[in-house]
Amino acid sequence: MMKKLMLAPFIFATAIYADSSNDNDIQIPEGKIIDYPSIYHDVTPSAGPRVIDGCGVFFTGDYLYWTARQDNMQYAATGFTNDTTESTRPGSVAQLKFKFRTGFKAGLGFSFGHDLWDMALNYTWFQSNHNKGSVSGEESVGLTPTFTPFVDLGPDAYFVEASSVWRLHFNALDLELGRNFYISKYLSLRPFVGLKGSWQNQHNTRSYSGVNDLGDFDYLSKLRSSFVGMGIRTGCNMGWHLAGTWSLYGDVALSSLWGDFKTKRKDSVEQDDATVIPVSNVGQFHTATPVIELALGLRKDQWFCNNRFHFSAQAGWEEQIWFDQNQLPGNQGLALGGNLVLQGLSVRLRFDF
Repeated sequence: MMKKLMLAPFIFATAIYADSSNDNDIQIPEGKIIDYPSIYHDVTPSAGPRVIDGCGVFFTGDYLYWTARQDNMQYAATGFTNDTTESTRPGSVAQLKFKFRTGFKAGLGFSFGHDLWDMALNYTWFQSNHNKGSVSGEESVGLTPTFTPFVDLGPDAYFVEASSVWRLHFNALDLELGRNFYISKYLSLRPFVGLKGSWQNQHNTRSYSGVNDLGDFDYLSKLRSSFVGMGIRTGCNMGWHLAGTWSLYGDVALSSLWGDFKTKRKDSVEQDDATVIPVSNVGQFHTATPVIELALGLRKDQWFCNNRFHFSAQAGWEEQIWFDQNQLPGNQGLALGGNLVLQGLSVRLRFDF
């Protein structure tokens, strides 16, 4: 009796695998990888794109027509008066005029034979150097900076003009490992995971002209913020195959970058051919920066030369939100705060061979 009990597991295993004439009849525990390729071959078929007898290499190039917008970049406001006997007329807050500028992305990828994975490295370059704004005050609608200037204006002093220029130099590097596969006849998904790195520089120059007891004066404030960070990035590329080789794509990615911020502020006052530096300081700190990336557009794929080469073209709208990226120093060295948003048209060409 004891021998029968000891042999029971072997008898049960034999019963499971006995009379199995093909792989599909073999019962395998969920999550256990074994050497039966045909069992997994059609579970999630590859969505490529791949070519016949190719080396698995592909190149991508993107033309970007983006605009960069950042919160809390107001530099002056009207609707103020030093005269306590009269009320000011309604004023407004001066905003920068954010421009669209061109940039590019360049990518290199490789498709593996192992489970049809692929790996890609992409570099993004974008500069926005012409975001400007200016405003003038009137006698009954006074002007003031949005931050407290470090200068004794006096009771009869006031500002008459203000202007601001903001420049952004943006660079990013994305490394991702993913697999593109069909989950239905017309829908494909490509989940991926990888790393994201970025280095950025921001410059904001604010100029003010005013009048005090000694006459005309100019107040200049130069703000700077630089960022270098790296972190984990994950997301999914989706494709809805409409008809033939046309498809609608949608991409989403989430990142968290551990980064180093360096800030600098220097103010100067010029009057009667004399220059005074009331503020000059630097700062540095580390923090995590969350990032969301979104894209939606239309894609066209084409194979040629007996399917030995593949070419695709796509165009769509892309957005990136860098949370609390505005670390330009404001009053008493505190950050202005606010999100950095990059958005605009993206046109991509891809070539596989």
